[in-house]
Amino acid sequence: MAIRNPSFEDPGTRPGEAKHWTLQTVTSLERIAGFGPDPHQSQENFERWTELALELDPDGLAIAFFDPLAEGYEDFEDAWDNDFYMTELPTGRVITAPLGGGAVEDMEAGWSNDVFLMDWSEVSSVTGVFDGELREDFEDLWRGNESYAWGWGDVIALAAMFDRGSQPVEDFENDWTVATTI
Repeated sequence: MAIRNPSFEDPGTRPGEAKHWTLQTVTSLERIAGFGPDPHQSQENFERWTELALELDPDGLAIAFFDPLAEGYEDFEDAWDNDFYMTELPTGRVITAPLGGGAVEDMEAGWSNDVFLMDWSEVSSVTGVFDGELREDFEDLWRGNESYAWGWGDVIALAAMFDRGSQPVEDFENDWTVATTI
């Protein structure tokens, strides 16, 4: 269904109304809740309801007991399947990992870096060879880019074709799901 009078050019029956349009307004009343005794405040801060306690009164405390031994604290050891807690590794259970035949991995043997050089003069240089040449010219075996265009005039212009090569413009009409409204 088309929208009637979409630019509001046709006047309605009353001043300020557009023909075929309905003006609907909503009003609401807000009230701020006051908290606490006088003077009431608009936010609840819970500070005027109780006194601030900087320490706990020992006579008013109830101690919760944990475990069958009635400990006054939860140590998370009993009945948690972790009764054995080690603060250090026992020497009888430590097995040394053999790394390169020794106890320490020095990252030297077996890493193809047995020789560690401290200066560039100690490094032997080898000339790289690309396609039998001493430089990489990015011409051979790069998907047919053996020719390089230096300007737009050297480029062969081809029109882009859409809809499987049948149309020179994209009209967005083919292969799109038609949208309908109810």
